[in-house]
Amino acid sequence: MTLRLFDVQCGFGGAKPGQKVLLTAQDCLAEMDRLEIGRALVRTVPENLDRDAIQSNEQLFDACRGEPRLAPCPVMFPSEADDLPPEREQVAALIDSGAAAVWLRPTYDLWSPASWACGALMAALTERRMPAFCLRRMMSFDAVADLAARCDTLPVILAEVGYRDQRVLVPLLKSFSNVYVSLGSNYTVHRGIEGLVRAVGPEQLLFGTGFPDVEPMMAVAQLVYAEIGNEEKALIASGNLDRLLGGIQ
Repeated sequence: MTLRLFDVQCGFGGAKPGQKVLLTAQDCLAEMDRLEIGRALVRTVPENLDRDAIQSNEQLFDACRGEPRLAPCPVMFPSEADDLPPEREQVAALIDSGAAAVWLRPTYDLWSPASWACGALMAALTERRMPAFCLRRMMSFDAVADLAARCDTLPVILAEVGYRDQRVLVPLLKSFSNVYVSLGSNYTVHRGIEGLVRAVGPEQLLFGTGFPDVEPMMAVAQLVYAEIGNEEKALIASGNLDRLLGGIQ
């Protein structure tokens, strides 16, 4: 069986201290070609020096323009400080620019995911069914659960979940059907995909790599050789993410 892969966890264009050469969209596409990955939800990574998200979003959209295989995932944050357009306007503008999801990184961008601090943001995303992408190191399990409970029709995608998180991840997925997990770096649980499929089914699992931080072949092999059915593999490989993006209003 040939899987059609849609990578939910990768990116390019960012930098960290000491890095002199930036990874480009073409570098990302070349790696996708090497591993036969059809599409990718891309962010500005690494984010270590990314302190101007608005400019980074513009550069991300520019890099993805004319590249149908690249689906932009720009950063978004609340406008409660009255320094940005209202959240509904922000979401509409991002969708019009081609965004397929938004990246929420509260600890990095210094805002709170609590309802009193970002209620309008979450309402705007929920209204448009715009998937919200989060990283485990920037948003706790409790914060993800709280968001999923408050906005039960909002798709919440959690990435960078590690092998030590399995005992929390399973009940999180069982409790909230609108939470999805990327199986990219650093999810390296032995037979973890099989365990998650047994526990919660395949519908909340998404293929991801973690490129460029890691060699993406590991994630490809982990899915290809998982001892699950072909239909389950197809859902994880791209079907589930296709469904989420197709639900954007």
